[in-house]
Amino acid sequence: MTVIDLPVPARTREADEAIGNRLARALGDRDARVRRAAADTLIDEREVLVGEEGVRALVQAADATADSYVREVARELVRAMRAAAWDIYALALRRDDAGRAETIRGLVVLKATAELGEIALTDPSWRIRERAVAALGELGPRTAVGPLTSVLDDEVVAVRRAAVQALARWAADRHYARSALTTALEDPDAGVRAEARWALAVAPSRP
Repeated sequence: MTVIDLPVPARTREADEAIGNRLARALGDRDARVRRAAADTLIDEREVLVGEEGVRALVQAADATADSYVREVARELVRAMRAAAWDIYALALRRDDAGRAETIRGLVVLKATAELGEIALTDPSWRIRERAVAALGELGPRTAVGPLTSVLDDEVVAVRRAAVQALARWAADRHYARSALTTALEDPDAGVRAEARWALAVAPSRP
């Protein structure tokens, strides 16, 4: 995962990625001067490599830091990375390259729920749709329940079952997840119905 992915030798790439990760982690430093210096470097340098560890730090800064400047820089970088990941996916889709499934991991790290939801609903390969559905289950229910509910209409049983399994994680305390699972009780496939019934049985609704 990179801000800009350039073809570079492995050793150089590893060293540059370590620098990028360190800068991303510095966005959470206690010292405001350190945070802002790191933010300035990340936003100004156009060839900073950031690995998965750094991406997670960027996402955390975009979501949680109280420093408004750092938060906006992190959000801009995350937006750019999501757009780049989506472009890679779209290009692979046009080529009918099954390797596009590899972009799903990057989208999960970026917490790109909207993009994963689009893949889960529209990719022509049911295996990739299934993988995207499972990935949505790794994200927060606030944004993932909607796409997962829509997936319950998928024509492929395996995809619908993956959606039920993902929704089951939040059945205990999310009304919309329970509502979707209740709808799945009418699924034409007995296995999907059984999954939904079990999820609702072991996670009764809370007051």
